[in-house]
Amino acid sequence: MPQPAPAIATDGLPARETGPWVLDKKYYFERYLDIFTRGVGKKWAGKLAYVDFFCGPGRSIIRETHEEVEGSPSLSLKCEFGTYVFVDLPEVIATLRKRLQNHPKFCQVSFVEGDCNLRVPEILRVLPADHLALAFIDPTGLQIQFKTVRDLVHNRKVDLLMTIQFGMGICMNLSQYLQSVEDNALTDFLGNADWRNDAAAGGSPSQVGRRILDRYAEQLRHLGYSTVKDREIPVRTSQTNLLLYFMVLASRHPRGEEFWRKVTQIGPSGQRMLNLPVED
Repeated sequence: MPQPAPAIATDGLPARETGPWVLDKKYYFERYLDIFTRGVGKKWAGKLAYVDFFCGPGRSIIRETHEEVEGSPSLSLKCEFGTYVFVDLPEVIATLRKRLQNHPKFCQVSFVEGDCNLRVPEILRVLPADHLALAFIDPTGLQIQFKTVRDLVHNRKVDLLMTIQFGMGICMNLSQYLQSVEDNALTDFLGNADWRNDAAAGGSPSQVGRRILDRYAEQLRHLGYSTVKDREIPVRTSQTNLLLYFMVLASRHPRGEEFWRKVTQIGPSGQRMLNLPVED
């Protein structure tokens, strides 16, 4: 069966089709990049780096409304990072490179083509070791392997802004993972098969998924990170209210949590969140 033609943006280049929930993600993403770069930029004196896994072609189109939305690479270039690293499959990078070719910061960008799980050595070669980096990890499923995160942050100062695909990535595919006797995407995502203990404890897919999400946070703590447990931001479909994923901030420095709490204090609708007690 032939593949459908890609969506084309007004600049004549391919765009990624998405749902209206991308606007919620964009809201938190923009706010965090702004507060992060303004909050630590002076201290790091130009030595800030931005790494974008699964960066996409630089523009999305909302299926229902045909509204065009700037992608994370274009949004990040509005902030004061000294170095940018964009990572995705070759055909996606080809589009992004063309889309950004006349951007004034083009010379500050390194493009890394291929599966990010196989490209960490190349990413680290172009990522200055003396920079503070913010890595945005935004897969469509469980494509990011834990060993990739571990290798990226080893002996580096890196904050992690992640979307963890709770609904489609974990809960809806849980039965398939359980039927597999070999390593699978969930095992690679966590770095081990201990998630089977969470499934064996019983409960609904959502309850099991919550235990798996807590286990992932524990894995990050082993790397020296803390997450803001009461500020895991759920992103849902607009019509059915289906939980798609959580936006999670993981940092080794208390200012990361401080920034994320400020960013998430008021949601896209203007609703203010309560300051809940911090949990370990």
